[in-house]
Amino acid sequence: MAVMVVVALLATMGAACAGPTASGDAASGSMATTTSSAGDATIPASVETTAAPTSAPPTLPPIAAAVPGAAGVFSRVKGVTDKVALTFDDGYCGECVGTMVAALERTGTHVTFCPNGSYGKVWAPYLDRIRALIAEGQLQICNHTWDHARITGITAAHLTDEIDRNEQWIEDTFGVSSRPFFRPPYGSHNATTDRLAGSLGYTSVVGWSSTLSDSTLQTPETILDQLRTNLVPGGIVLGHLNFPTTGQVFDQILAVLDQRGLTAVTLSELVASGAA
Repeated sequence: MAVMVVVALLATMGAACAGPTASGDAASGSMATTTSSAGDATIPASVETTAAPTSAPPTLPPIAAAVPGAAGVFSRVKGVTDKVALTFDDGYCGECVGTMVAALERTGTHVTFCPNGSYGKVWAPYLDRIRALIAEGQLQICNHTWDHARITGITAAHLTDEIDRNEQWIEDTFGVSSRPFFRPPYGSHNATTDRLAGSLGYTSVVGWSSTLSDSTLQTPETILDQLRTNLVPGGIVLGHLNFPTTGQVFDQILAVLDQRGLTAVTLSELVASGAA
């Protein structure tokens, strides 16, 4: 009998040390417990550790109202000998966007993204990091229309919607305006589309002086050869966030710029450094 009493007592003590079961917590509403890293005790989750404070959201520039004006078209900036604007359009490849964001974080490079809002789901996983890059002055956003329409073949109402809808997505998503920079898809524009863009506050219609030719899948050698052949000081380089190769050769792109004595800047920084 004595042995049975001792066994029962030990079983009761073991149950007490084990703490409440998960099902018991749910049923009774009692405080949840968690096992310590030593694995030898349980303590209330609410007092085990103090959660690290969340960092404050990045401070972004205020979104100013649109200022209509005459639109100028430019593909390079005169009088600049040591700067070039790297610009990356579209963004329908999630891996490509993520690789480029990581490259900017790692290298501190300044560039401009020209995304289409119709690919918004692709961009969603990187929004906090992109906002941080914008707040640091490394990244600028340019309007490239909502779904990459060829704007010379659509009505004025349709073009207005393409630009305004993309701008609203940019403001809601990245917390900034893309004005005054507008890049027409395919580089296709005319005096009529330029006037309409200007009336919406896009007074800088952005072309390019050289391209990575990466709107389709290319080899690393092709991308780098295109850059070396056409790169000019004060110019605007057209790239895309559509295929992984571009991000994979980003360090080599920067090496080419370094060999030419050029620094990558945003569109605003390029314009501020010379005369368009």
